[in-house]
Amino acid sequence: MLSLHFADSEVAAVDAAPGGVLIRLSAAHVEQAGAAPGDRPAAGFSRGVVLLLDAAEPPPPGAALFGRLFAGRIRLGEQWHARLTLPSSQRGPVRLELAFANHAQLTLSAQGVACRFESDPNFTESMAC
Repeated sequence: MLSLHFADSEVAAVDAAPGGVLIRLSAAHVEQAGAAPGDRPAAGFSRGVVLLLDAAEPPPPGAALFGRLFAGRIRLGEQWHARLTLPSSQRGPVRLELAFANHAQLTLSAQGVACRFESDPNFTESMAC
């Protein structure tokens, strides 16, 4: 199982999409669950991850909504989360808050969110010490 962490992910683009807003990640900060219960998760990244926020209003043009995320969280119902299962889909009230390293901020309200790969699922483990 993979989980997407907002902090340290890289946003390529935030675009209007049919029915909502599409956020494309050029490099998603991801953890892969351990192979056996009790194993430590492996940190790394995935390419081609997108977030689709249903019925969200696109942000105004001109904002620098790209690059590394300093922080991020999503409210699903009444609970805040710093990560999402990848892939996953949630229905109901959603609020996404992203803080970029370039000091830009993005806040979106939606009626659902899908977190998925645009093509084949992938994961590259980080070799950082």
